[in-house]
Amino acid sequence: MTRFTTFNRLLAHGTISGLLLLGGVAASTPASARSSTCHNCGTVISSHTYQRPAEHGTGVGMVTGAVAGGLLGNQIGKGNGRTLATVAGAVGGGYAGNAIEKRVRSNTVTQVRVRMNNGTIRNFNEAGQARWPSGAKVRVVHGALAPRA
Repeated sequence: MTRFTTFNRLLAHGTISGLLLLGGVAASTPASARSSTCHNCGTVISSHTYQRPAEHGTGVGMVTGAVAGGLLGNQIGKGNGRTLATVAGAVGGGYAGNAIEKRVRSNTVTQVRVRMNNGTIRNFNEAGQARWPSGAKVRVVHGALAPRA
C-alpha cells in the first residue's frame, strides 16, 4: 500500500509541475499570438489604379474652347449659315474645352479590395498609385489602410 501512496505522490507532483510549466509557457507567449482575432485586419484581394477626371472645370477650358470653336465656325458658310456655324462651333468648342480641362486636371486613384478577417469584403479608395499588392496583410486605422504590424 505504501507503493501506491508513493506512486500517487509522484503522479501529483508530476501533474503540478507540468501545469506550472505549461502556465509559464502560456504566460510568456505574446498577446498577439494568443489573440489571433484582429477585427480590423484583412488581406488585400486586388487593387485597381485609374484616372478620375476632375468633377468641375475652372471655366478656362470652356471659354477657350468656345472662342476657338466660334472662330472656326465663323470660317464656314455665308449669311445665316455662317451665324449658325459660329454658334454651333462655340457650343461644341465650349463642351470639348471643358472635357479636356477635366481630363488634364484628373487624379490618379487606386481602389483596393480587402477581405477582412470576419469574411466581409471592403473597398478603399486611395490617392496615387497602388501601394498594396494582392496578398498583403493590412489593418484599417481611422478608415484608411495601414500595414499590419
